[in-house]
Amino acid sequence: MSLRNACQCNEQLLSELIRAIARLPANNYQKSAVPDSSQTIGAHVRHIIEFYQCFLSGLESRYINYDNRNRDPECERNVSSAVGALLSIKERLVKLTKNASGEIHLTLNASTDANGTVVKAETSVIRELLFLQCHTTHHLAIINLLLQQPGHQPPKNLGVATSTLIYQKQQKASSEN
Repeated sequence: MSLRNACQCNEQLLSELIRAIARLPANNYQKSAVPDSSQTIGAHVRHIIEFYQCFLSGLESRYINYDNRNRDPECERNVSSAVGALLSIKERLVKLTKNASGEIHLTLNASTDANGTVVKAETSVIRELLFLQCHTTHHLAIINLLLQQPGHQPPKNLGVATSTLIYQKQQKASSEN
């Protein structure tokens, strides 16, 4: 996979997310899935944004740590703030394809337990973009479920993994033959 393809996959997911939340009323964006829960559409969107921000800022230092992220409650509460942050991330991904190589080597720092044990692993820009694609898809699947609760119709295939879409297409083709 090329850096360009990896960035485009992520840009597409972020565009789907923007379409899903852009016209969402604030009360639905902030509504908990169940009483006394922090599971809201806004919380998942904020989480997605912060992971991309960690990745993008890590490109400069060559160190990525998704655990040490700046949590921005405004993106969790305010749809327009979240959309602005998502658009900014998309712009930075476009610039990345013009200014960088997928061969950039990075070090990933990750906490592995509640005691604060940190593991360091070598990684690359493309590998991290693939991780972000999977991570974002996972959260989009949850957002899809949360969108359905107040009666909204989420965009078709929101949160469905690429491999699942390919499998479904193959199944459909084989049943037509």
